[in-house]
Amino acid sequence: MTSVIFSMKYARNWQFGHLIILTISINSCDIKREALGADNEIRVICSSIDEQIIGDFLDSVFSDTIYTPEPEPTYKLKYSHPESYNDLKRQAYIVVGAVGQNESNSGVRLMRKLLSAEQYNSMRTNDPVLLAKDLYARHQLFMIINAQDGNQLSAALPSKKELIRSQFERQFKDRQSRFLFENHRRNDLEENLSNIYDWSIKIPWGWEVIRNSPDSNFVWLGRELPFQWVAIHWQNGDVMTDELIVGEQMWNFPKTYYGNIRFHDYKFSIEKMYFNHYQSWECTGIWESSDDISAKGGPFRSYLFYDATTDRTFHINTIVHHPGRDKSIFLRQLELIAKTFSIKS
Repeated sequence: MTSVIFSMKYARNWQFGHLIILTISINSCDIKREALGADNEIRVICSSIDEQIIGDFLDSVFSDTIYTPEPEPTYKLKYSHPESYNDLKRQAYIVVGAVGQNESNSGVRLMRKLLSAEQYNSMRTNDPVLLAKDLYARHQLFMIINAQDGNQLSAALPSKKELIRSQFERQFKDRQSRFLFENHRRNDLEENLSNIYDWSIKIPWGWEVIRNSPDSNFVWLGRELPFQWVAIHWQNGDVMTDELIVGEQMWNFPKTYYGNIRFHDYKFSIEKMYFNHYQSWECTGIWESSDDISAKGGPFRSYLFYDATTDRTFHINTIVHHPGRDKSIFLRQLELIAKTFSIKS
């Protein structure tokens, strides 16, 4: 097994205080390859004895659910035994965990191989959770859970939850942004829209302009398999002053601009948030077909924000249709695409 040296140091996190970051030295001459695996899966390596305790901790950290309409977690936790460590250690999102110090526990034995005696003992009296980046592969996030018992791990949850979530979310955005935008984009479509309008948006490869209506201030982009839509609409003035008006704008949008779909009141919600640097309203919920010919549906997410420089209110709507399969990762992709939207100064 490759020997690993973890060097611990504290880094100031602007929002959550301190986070222990690991710098790692690996006694290997191999050039690191790109990390493997899907960006909505976390591989958890622990013994079956520890799976309940570690699983409860991770479920509490990654508690977000997206309704599609069936509930889907933002991350799927996939458990494997410590014997599979060498086969899985190049996964993009990996957690290696152990609880207690019984040598009959294969997770404990693995942990003793990964950590020095000083680091092993320190974690069991101080911080039981550590994070590392690019340990065995490029663009990899690697988490160590090494707890004396379940009580120590539970006690760490309040201070660690947002720290861990933010690191995993940053990793997701980084990997998916490179996948969507780094090598292949529809530069021709981007340039065409930029020449017509005073805004721009990044368009991944495989996407098309479904509708471009300058007279209606409406642009509809999309792709197939899975079906993903991004629609942009704008109007003069600020219509964000009243929540009821905002809700009405959101609710009527699909009927006005898509024609054959509507939003359902199941899980329909509106809340204030930031879209890039704009104060905005975010609306989430479920859409469905409004005719009797085709029974379709899926999740949507909309953003409504006001740009004072141009005195216009923008509405960006994102929709996924992927029947019988996971949808949450594709909805999160649409958020990344939507947030490349930029108004020319």
